[in-house]
Amino acid sequence: MVEERNKKPQSNKRKKNKKSTTKHSTNERKIASRSKPTAKAANKQSHSRNRKKQQRPISKKRQPAKYHKTKNPVYTVLFNVIFYSFILFMIVGSIMFATTKNANKSVLGYRFFGVLTDSMVPRDPEKQKGGFHSGDVIIVKNIAGNAAEVGDIITFRPSITSQAFLTHRVKEKLDHLGETKGTYYITQGDANLAEDVPVNEKQVVGKKIIVVPKVGAFLNFVRENLIISIIFLISVFGFITIIRYYILNK
Repeated sequence: MVEERNKKPQSNKRKKNKKSTTKHSTNERKIASRSKPTAKAANKQSHSRNRKKQQRPISKKRQPAKYHKTKNPVYTVLFNVIFYSFILFMIVGSIMFATTKNANKSVLGYRFFGVLTDSMVPRDPEKQKGGFHSGDVIIVKNIAGNAAEVGDIITFRPSITSQAFLTHRVKEKLDHLGETKGTYYITQGDANLAEDVPVNEKQVVGKKIIVVPKVGAFLNFVRENLIISIIFLISVFGFITIIRYYILNK
């Protein structure tokens, strides 16, 4: 009887051990089933990874394309040409105006005159176009004496031997004056009420092309202080260039 009693608990223990082992095995299978992805899930993960790998180099290639679109080389070249041409025109024009003290001399067929009076300030700006004020600078192109037309603003000497110059508008063009044949002009300042003395074609110097407003005092200073002005203009040119490159490359 004692032996039988001792055998029974052993059998119970074996049953318990079997149950525990079965429970552990089932749990391990569940964990394994959870941890091991299915074939479909593995395929989805591999496809998503491949798509990410394919998309990364495309985005890297697109970024520089967008960057290059912002900087168009054609526009930069045009801007450089206009910018440097304007600066050089200002420097060279100032130097030429300062060095050409003799008004009889022209530079490449052009002359620079400082305006001293307000005789060409227009009374009627809608009809009288192209006028200017004292303190302005006008650029005059050399023309033949008989090439001016009505409405042009011409620069002429009041007399053939005069060293002074006037710049007024042509009101009338004549092919003779009295019994004298030739080309004559009747001129008048836009601000004046009376006409000028008739002008012979030999007195004509040129035709007004461009008006540069309010730089007469500056150019007179350049004429009196040429070396200092050249150094100043070159310094300004360098400063503007540095600021420009800083703004564009920022």
